[in-house]
Amino acid sequence: MSASALAPVTRTPGAVRTNRAVLIVLGLLLLALGVLGTLLGLGVLGSAQADRTVVDAAVDEVARMGWFWPVVGVVALLIAVLSARWLVAQAKTDRLSRIRLDDDQQTGRTLIDGSAITHAVEDEVGDLPGVTRASAHLSGSPSAPSLHLRVKLDGRVDPAQVHRAVTGTTLPHLRQALELDRLPTRVELDIPRENARSLG
Repeated sequence: MSASALAPVTRTPGAVRTNRAVLIVLGLLLLALGVLGTLLGLGVLGSAQADRTVVDAAVDEVARMGWFWPVVGVVALLIAVLSARWLVAQAKTDRLSRIRLDDDQQTGRTLIDGSAITHAVEDEVGDLPGVTRASAHLSGSPSAPSLHLRVKLDGRVDPAQVHRAVTGTTLPHLRQALELDRLPTRVELDIPRENARSLG
């Protein structure tokens, strides 16, 4: 079975959706403020508006009211909490720490450490001719994992030969060890620049 194509994943789908939503809202807000500021500055909304100070007497009077600063504090706190949640979401990835090999009510559940699997793959691929370094990580769910493998080549061996060795030997070994019928895999081959230019 050949390696299945997987999109490169660095964050969880939830984090990606959160990023997209936050950046869209922030972009629209900044765009609206920019357009408004430009219109005010050019006098499109009237010369009186263009000549107004940033903080006029009316704003200063509102700021002196007893409810103003508590409201500002609550809004600032809300922004801080939302920002903290956004930062926490950036740290979340879809990397698996464990894989579930067996889940039976009678025999129990068998779990294997994900790093043990990836280290074994990295060692096997790293020993292939033409490979200087290999790094791997698992994603997906414990019962349906996916493998992401990055292989750095030294340029002395045909990349197709390395790819055949990985997909024809290493991945079948891994699927057999994990007793999996399929293991979607993304294999990235890093070719030295001089070789990449000659191939191009």
